Amino acid sequence: MIKANCRARLTPEDLDFLVETLDPDGSQRAPLDELTSDADSLDRLLDDPRLFSRLLEAPRLLNVSPFFFYYIVVRRVFLEHEIDEGGAVADYVGALLSYHLEARRQDKEPPLESVYLVDLVTEMTEARDPERAFALQAEIGNRALFLAGVFPDWIYHRSVHGRRSVSLAYYEDMGRRHYAAASRSRVARRHSLGEVLGFMADRFPMLRQALNDLVDEHLHLGRRPLGADRLCRQAIYRLRN
Repeated sequence: MIKANCRARLTPEDLDFLVETLDPDGSQRAPLDELTSDADSLDRLLDDPRLFSRLLEAPRLLNVSPFFFYYIVVRRVFLEHEIDEGGAVADYVGALLSYHLEARRQDKEPPLESVYLVDLVTEMTEARDPERAFALQAEIGNRALFLAGVFPDWIYHRSVHGRRSVSLAYYEDMGRRHYAAASRSRVARRHSLGEVLGFMADRFPMLRQALNDLVDEHLHLGRRPLGADRLCRQAIYRLRN
């Protein structure tokens, strides 16, 4: 189960990276170290755009955890899209990206084309245990957001060139409905996920668009499609205010 816990899983190396980024000459090391021990102060430090820039512009692999990396980049792109959720949703989405992208990097994630949300829906309707039903509802929302947010070109290619025309609207509808259903579960409240999942259900298209822009502008996670297809996808999938 994905939990909204990126900030709770920061490592000493993550905090060292934060302090070194905000204080490159080391003159404020002691007060910054003290600030990182206070949750509210740490949240403000994590929102500093210099962290985002250094993470994405580094010429080599950095000694930071995936939870730190994905929290920082997701939180920054959410703020740029005026999605200010206090960090809880960035905690959840950062953990989601960390889980799936690290699994893909290690070849533990099944290929995109083998993932069918309808199979998870069937399994959910047959679940007899509330905990299992909740886990599957959340997983449907997670899969929908991961695919629509991080791999929109795959969805576009399937909808235009594939034999099974499954549109972006399908993924957005599945994500919204199942996040909403999961948010109302007693299990969600027990895991302190009710408000997070409810927020994600209400703003699913905005979250999807923010992740699309993150991938288009900053993260290159796979083979890039031809320019024309990418431009068409960006134009068609762009949210209209």
